[in-house]
Amino acid sequence: MGCSQSKAVEVPPGPPEPRPQSPSSNNNSVAAKRSGRSSPFLGKKVKPSALYHHLLHGLGSSELPNAAGKVQAQTVPFWIEAQRLCEKHASTVASYVDLNTKGTPLHVACSLGSARVDSMEVADAAVKCIRTIIDKSPGSISLRDNHDHVPIEGIFSAMAAAKGSSNEDAAATKSAYAFRMEVAKLLLTKNPSCTLLRGQSLYRIAESLTDDCEQPLGPTAEFVKLLVDKGGASAQPSMRGERRSPDDDDDVLAMLYRRFVRQFDQSERFFEGDNSRPEVVNHREKFKNAAVNTFNIIELLLRQPKYTGAAPSSPGGAAENDGDLDCLLVHNAVRSGTCAPDLLRYIVETNLEKVAEKDSRGNLPLHYAAGYGESGLANVNTPESYSKYVIDELLYAYPDGAAVENSDGTLPISLAIESGKKWIGGGIRSLHEAYPEGIGRVNLGDKHPLLHSMSFATMGEESVDETSILGGNDDEEGTIATGVDGGGGRSRKRKAKRKINKDESHDAIMFVQKPNAPVRDVITTMWANEDDGGVQMLGCTALANAAKKAGGSEEAIASVALLGVTTAVNVMKNHPNEPVVQEKACAALTAMAPADGMREISFAASGAIATTVCAMQAHVSDATVQREACRALSGIAAKGGADRATTVASVSGFTALVNALGAHPNDVEVQKEACLCMEVLTSFPDAYLPQLDEQTDAYLQAAAEKFPAECGSPANAIRARLNGA
Repeated sequence: MGCSQSKAVEVPPGPPEPRPQSPSSNNNSVAAKRSGRSSPFLGKKVKPSALYHHLLHGLGSSELPNAAGKVQAQTVPFWIEAQRLCEKHASTVASYVDLNTKGTPLHVACSLGSARVDSMEVADAAVKCIRTIIDKSPGSISLRDNHDHVPIEGIFSAMAAAKGSSNEDAAATKSAYAFRMEVAKLLLTKNPSCTLLRGQSLYRIAESLTDDCEQPLGPTAEFVKLLVDKGGASAQPSMRGERRSPDDDDDVLAMLYRRFVRQFDQSERFFEGDNSRPEVVNHREKFKNAAVNTFNIIELLLRQPKYTGAAPSSPGGAAENDGDLDCLLVHNAVRSGTCAPDLLRYIVETNLEKVAEKDSRGNLPLHYAAGYGESGLANVNTPESYSKYVIDELLYAYPDGAAVENSDGTLPISLAIESGKKWIGGGIRSLHEAYPEGIGRVNLGDKHPLLHSMSFATMGEESVDETSILGGNDDEEGTIATGVDGGGGRSRKRKAKRKINKDESHDAIMFVQKPNAPVRDVITTMWANEDDGGVQMLGCTALANAAKKAGGSEEAIASVALLGVTTAVNVMKNHPNEPVVQEKACAALTAMAPADGMREISFAASGAIATTVCAMQAHVSDATVQREACRALSGIAAKGGADRATTVASVSGFTALVNALGAHPNDVEVQKEACLCMEVLTSFPDAYLPQLDEQTDAYLQAAAEKFPAECGSPANAIRARLNGA
């Protein structure tokens, strides 16, 4: 859309010679004078392309005295003139289709208004114009241009182009969304199925939404609510099996959750000096609103769509859209089959009472987790281990759920077996351990493959204590990363670590070592086996290798980091006493660091910086952990600049680096990596770092003298900067 479409017909000539005017033409002349130029269309026979070309000229500079610096589409007279042209010549101009672009006036008007409307007055005039175009040519709503876009998609494309505009303020954003809301309502009311608001289309829409700092529900959340209610927008899978995102490496829920975590992290940010200052309070309040609006959008998109195209819902033969599911967030998250592991955990742990709640057919969320199999979600590409992860999360929150029947008298374990899940990888064993009597309610026959797994499980299984292999102490409790993190965040106590059965972890260990295993599947397998240190160690190695294979392409690295960063953080929090796991996780973070700041990836908000510093503090005597952690912090700060350097210092990262120098005076690699990291941190004048004390100065001087080739230059640069030289 926009000016690039103007290849078609020549622009209509200038105005005709003056002649006697009727009262209506006098009014038109007045409007034209107000616009700052004469209309080339009024008072003469116009070409069919007149309206189309008038709208294309909307990006031209306005000549109005009070509209300096604005384009014509940002003025009310421009839209009034377009509306009058449409009203007067509706039979020809509203239904025009450009031969080159296949675009229509409605295509251009939707795109132009979405991109340029910046006040409520202009929004109102633009909506009236578009309403007139729709009334005169309703068929235009479904016409596709040569980009295969219908008019409503012009609204979405313009949103993406306008995101991050330096001259866009809160009032302009509010006006733009008012226009988008009203026009989308007009289009979707006339034709709700004019475009499929799923998959990568929905991803692009959500990606283009700005941080909405208005009081909830803000304009972005209201806009998405309209798309859900009127257009059937949903993150629930459909039978069409559309791509999840443009590169199919992400999905809309995972992306929105990363945004939510970033916004939440900003809402709790600490600043230098007095944090009760009005500007600090306002900053926190703005991002708190933004986080609430983003999570409201997640909840809206998790609802079952009111229109066709959703995957079949069962168990219990549920209808395509159960009304009660609009408010059952945990049910919807499980039914989607695509919730990122960290998002699912956050939803479960912040809605614990909902885990034990039944829907109208007596189903717990656990029934849906158990009942969805390959036949139920044929187009949802998730590894088998995802079922195990979801079932384990729900059982952890409500273990008695394994014994609960739905309205049909069916237990979760029965649904899991009927859907073809496997004993371990599919979560059946977890259900059996929670309610052993349940297996007796299932008729397995004489040759069911589960009989072999069950008989093997009752034999004297050889088990192994993973920590005896990985090193470290086998503490009975650890922590699991949950919910909104930011370096500590929420955590929960884990039950006493049970012995890991060799056969149980064998498949997972073999899978994460597959050379070409999809990154998303490796990550899901890691979350589903998070108690197994061997799986975590090898999984982190796989993530590091995948990021390194990307070479220097930050986009390719980002494909790994989208879910990989929070996974590595979860690994470190779940295995704090295992040095080799910490080492491999730090190496993975180092490899993914170039993606920081891309596609809502945040190494600060995810807790990557804080957990890396914690690893250094917990394993001061381990040279390998110190070396890899120094590299990770260096890579994160190098990409993130002064803000990330300040974050490192704020979580005692600078102190951890100094301790690494002091604990390993004879290890050239530790000395070099610590000096290089401190050099990066001190290279940003705006970073808030501690002053150089005598001990730090002595360590740096010793490193420079002992290893001049490796440490001389960085150590001297650090000393000079911190001394103010």
